[in-house]
Amino acid sequence: MASETAPADVPAGGLQRRLGRFVVRYWPLCAALVMAVMACNVFIRLGALPINDSDEARYGVSAYEMLRRHSFLITTYGLRPEYWNLKPPLGYWLIALSYRLFGAGPFGLRLPSALSGIAAVGLTIFAARHWLGRRVSILAGLVLASGFGFLSHHGVRSGDLDAALTLIVLLAAIQVPRFAERPWRVVAFGALLSLGFLLKSFAILPIVIVTALYLAWTGEWRALRWGPCLLALLSFIVPVAAWAALRWHADGSPVFLERMVSEDLVARSTRVIDKVRYQPYSYATAIFDRFAPWPLLVLLVFALAWFQRHRREPTRFRWLQPRGPLLLLLLWALVPLVLFSIAKTHHHWYLDPTYPAWAMLAAAAVIQLLDWTRPARRNALLLACVVVPLLACELRIAYRVAHDGHHCREQLALARLKARYAGARLRTPPLRHSERFILEAMDGFDVNETADAKQAPREWKSLMKAAEEDSRDEDSPSSARAKLTMPR
Repeated sequence: MASETAPADVPAGGLQRRLGRFVVRYWPLCAALVMAVMACNVFIRLGALPINDSDEARYGVSAYEMLRRHSFLITTYGLRPEYWNLKPPLGYWLIALSYRLFGAGPFGLRLPSALSGIAAVGLTIFAARHWLGRRVSILAGLVLASGFGFLSHHGVRSGDLDAALTLIVLLAAIQVPRFAERPWRVVAFGALLSLGFLLKSFAILPIVIVTALYLAWTGEWRALRWGPCLLALLSFIVPVAAWAALRWHADGSPVFLERMVSEDLVARSTRVIDKVRYQPYSYATAIFDRFAPWPLLVLLVFALAWFQRHRREPTRFRWLQPRGPLLLLLLWALVPLVLFSIAKTHHHWYLDPTYPAWAMLAAAAVIQLLDWTRPARRNALLLACVVVPLLACELRIAYRVAHDGHHCREQLALARLKARYAGARLRTPPLRHSERFILEAMDGFDVNETADAKQAPREWKSLMKAAEEDSRDEDSPSSARAKLTMPR
């Protein structure tokens, strides 16, 4: 891509030309506006219920128990060692710190992801500016800030760990094109990989493979030096090994570490687990749906470049023989897509760390389309490929935020119990993860799940009936409390 160091570099073409000149001249202001859009998309109703009844609620419960028991090595769920989410503790530490600062609730649970997502948009703008130009950087920031998949389930607006992993992967990827110029950047790369492993263990493997392919393809591996590479290896191994040794010692056995490898890596790669249906093409459909319409525009640019290859026009041919950052972005977007498609267990959020790459590729593709188009047609193309898609993405996010704001009645009833029965011991039937999060972390109950079908369900029904009465009549707590018995 051509560097955009002055307004004169922007091609002529009516509104597109004026908008391009504005972005180049007032780039800091445009970047600040993009960050403001992202902050609005993230923080509006961030603390609204419902709590997702899967990983989000389990992370929330485990982080609360970690903070409550001051046990920062062994993660627990229901005060028992957690073997469902076989993750190292960094993500739980972040949520626990958020609880300490802002309280145990939906906002505190989701704040680390929210801040990670905002930082990821800022870094995407920064990286795209240096790699692809100012116009591309602003558009890439807007694409990522309005990406439905990036913001929704398991994304920035949830209490999961994928947004934080996306930020770490983005930071690591920024180091890669500079290895040849500044070999010591590989040390920072190794340290970032250690943070990624301590967050979501083997989820860092795709960026490792992407980096190896990039260095092999470009030949830049020859510029690496033994000293920085050895320090990079140590910066990865030492923190990970220290945590593994401490966890082994705390458990008294390597069972957690063994299950991390056998279940989180091998089992998820070789067979279908987590009650999902295996379809080889599910990730391709997910990226075209959850990041629509931008992957389609990227394909369009490659198709146009392919059909025009006989003209040997440099701006078209560059897309067929990518080099430098463009090559890194393509590998970063496509290699995880292929790897995860081969694996048997499919979850759309595994692709979340690739969204910054897709955003930069999409922005570069749109700017390239505008530059290829005749000046008389650029305004129409700007409307069709930039304005309308961005508005559609924002409307999709707004609908999701508004929909999330309609609280689940059962969760609201449970949340209201805090004012009446906080601190009591409670026997319950088997709970959903979201129910345990609300009762234990938000309401402060000492929850004891039981399989006794004769007593627990009756007590649970009394509790729910009391909660409903409390929600209808806040002025009569004594009548509701009299209907609830909580055996110790």
